[in-house]
Amino acid sequence: MKPTPALAELDRVVSEACAAARRERRAQWVAARALAALCDPLQRFAAAAEAGTERFFWERPAQGVALAATGAAAVIETRGAERFADAAAAARALCAVLHVCGEPRAPSIDPLLVAGFACVDTGKSSPVWAGFPPGRLVLPECAWVRAPDATWHMRVRRVEPGANAAQVAAALRRDLAADAAEARDAQCAIPSSHSGAPAAPAYRARADRTAEAYAAGVAEALRALAAGEFEKVVLARSVRIDCERPFAACEVLDALRSSYPSCTIFAVGHADATFLGATPERLLRLEGRRVETAALAGSAPRGHSPEEDAALSRALLESKKEQSEHAVVARELRGALAPLCDVLHAPEAPAVLRLEGIQHLETPIQGTLSRAQHILELADRLHPTSAVAGAPRDAALRWLDRHEAVERGWYGGAIGFVTAAGGGELAVALRSALLRGRTAHLFAGAGIVVGSQPGAELQETRLKLRALLTPLLEI
Repeated sequence: MKPTPALAELDRVVSEACAAARRERRAQWVAARALAALCDPLQRFAAAAEAGTERFFWERPAQGVALAATGAAAVIETRGAERFADAAAAARALCAVLHVCGEPRAPSIDPLLVAGFACVDTGKSSPVWAGFPPGRLVLPECAWVRAPDATWHMRVRRVEPGANAAQVAAALRRDLAADAAEARDAQCAIPSSHSGAPAAPAYRARADRTAEAYAAGVAEALRALAAGEFEKVVLARSVRIDCERPFAACEVLDALRSSYPSCTIFAVGHADATFLGATPERLLRLEGRRVETAALAGSAPRGHSPEEDAALSRALLESKKEQSEHAVVARELRGALAPLCDVLHAPEAPAVLRLEGIQHLETPIQGTLSRAQHILELADRLHPTSAVAGAPRDAALRWLDRHEAVERGWYGGAIGFVTAAGGGELAVALRSALLRGRTAHLFAGAGIVVGSQPGAELQETRLKLRALLTPLLEI
């Protein structure tokens, strides 16, 4: 499948798709892309949220890259132990019947499918996570991409055997023109659903367990560590917030991208539910055979002055406990990728990644694959990383299944996009919340290793929860 260089070739590409549909006796897809006026993709996400349609948002504010995808032309859902491999196979099969035309192909971001995966597939089904299955890929009906090198949008149409090529081409052109007109007419501000509502609505917050119970869970994990059951485990907790009015996901996203410009801001919405967050952690980026990931583990608060901040950073870098927790994650990531790479680079020592309210140890890892791979096949090797599960992974997950009283769902999962070539980018869904009407579920976890202190791990989860608590409670 090769994208054609100009939208002027739409008629030819549609004709080829119609011919293939007749010849192969199966449906094909046409995706038409056109240059667009500069716009904020969050506005497109907001319009889809107001209509209650399928929607996806992804932004790296510091890089000037953003994506909004709306509607669902095709949906792939997978589950079980092979959910990533099955999703990769299904994505390849879909791309085999997809015909792309138009321009440009922005080299910095070129999404085709949007994707989301749960942290683990427990086989359980919870009403809280309805609409968020263990694995989900979506070919959107419409996508808007803003990148430093281009701004464009895409429209997708299904082509059935026997379809009239002229009618399909005309419909795509109408769709693209209508999208462009709607974007031009859109207001610059993100629409608020709270117009005229009280400025300070009432909230009720309830943790899934008491602080004492979480600390006791950390103590239980330390006993398992001492017994040699595993080297590290990540124990999560959640907080439920009930509000007198519905939460406005778009306002939360707007606040998150202002507060966390160096993070990945993400959201996936179905009907009245939206899973969103601002994650500092990249699971995987793949372009051609170049693969990138990063170990992110070990945390400390930010200081109230430059001097205090620098002192906390030094203490983080020198802490044997934090170094140990970080080293486990870096080692596991390198071990998963090394057999697949001709070259793999990682600095010997981590650096400090400073974010609003918290700082982490970070080790970037880059490599060159020995052979071409699909991003979802690579994700199968990495996910869930020891940064969100533990190590050894299987032993940590077994312990969590018995002791962690949290329905994680997509928290700690993988969120991102897939390109037509099988590359793309996936982030680890941390600093996240599930909004459903007037209820929000917030999630955070802490890595437990030898040397962990229950009180300190509880405080770490509080720091992480504030990433979402602040924008939720301020709107």
